[in-house]
Amino acid sequence: MIGCYVTGVLPRSSKLIEKTRTYERGKISEKELEESFEKATESAIKAQISAGLNYITDGMLKWQDLFRPFTENLKGITVGSLTRWFNNNTFYRQPIITDYVEREKGVVNNMMQLEKLPKNLPWKAILPAPYTFVSLSENQYYKDEAEFMFKFAEIINEEIKSSAEIGFSYIQLSDPALVYEPLAPKFRKDKLALVNDVLETAVKGTSVKTCLQTFFGDFSKILPEALDFPVDHLGIDLYETDFEKLKEYSFEKGVALGLIDSRSSLVEEQDELVAAAKEIIESIYRSGMEEVFICPNCDLDFLPWERAEEKMKVISSVTKRLREEF
Repeated sequence: MIGCYVTGVLPRSSKLIEKTRTYERGKISEKELEESFEKATESAIKAQISAGLNYITDGMLKWQDLFRPFTENLKGITVGSLTRWFNNNTFYRQPIITDYVEREKGVVNNMMQLEKLPKNLPWKAILPAPYTFVSLSENQYYKDEAEFMFKFAEIINEEIKSSAEIGFSYIQLSDPALVYEPLAPKFRKDKLALVNDVLETAVKGTSVKTCLQTFFGDFSKILPEALDFPVDHLGIDLYETDFEKLKEYSFEKGVALGLIDSRSSLVEEQDELVAAAKEIIESIYRSGMEEVFICPNCDLDFLPWERAEEKMKVISSVTKRLREEF
């Protein structure tokens, strides 16, 4: 199968941004704001369906950042100060770990506009991977990084299982810290073995497909160890990854190829994308092709809504052409 989907938060439209600002100034009610979010969510879902994406998200328009639902809803975590999100001009609230972390209720599902998601298409949920969440938190409680990582992996495992129960069939674990150069200049084998074991805990006993989506860094630097990670698909930011080093390895699991640059407003040339994807696919699958997804390299919310919508259409067109090629 060659499919396509988005890999993170979709941008808010200019109309929704204006509504949130008007609400913050006390000019409209919370009910009016909620209605605006509902309409924007409907538009985000409609755009994905119209583009022909294979897995649909609700757009995650209410998410202030990838971590916030967890920092605000798990016991033992407080919301910290604004911190730069990697090397982007965007910010997240740093999780501060002050006590034993506990999950008392579903976190992500309470943030989703479940009633808006289509009944006849598969759904996708996006969660923070344990390594990235732990790396970007301030740990004031756990004795070491590994203990905290395994604890958060248990929480993610519960989230995956509860998501599957209500209808999600695909879970993305976003793990940019795993490849971002300042945080992972050179991984030792024992560190990658720890990441592997933590992921085992996160996906243990789950029935849905999973993808470890990396971005903001060179995926080839965690090879070959990443080929054994206990997920169905490996997500690769092709704007940061060394093509030639990537092609040295043989893959036996699916990939999500980040062919669309979410941090550039330039709309990509489809011929170039098809050629690049074809070259990679033919290079890494030497004993038989696995599932391939074409996707943005990271969240599309770095772009205006109109440009993000254009890029979703490009993703779909490239996917269709690749299906014909293979």
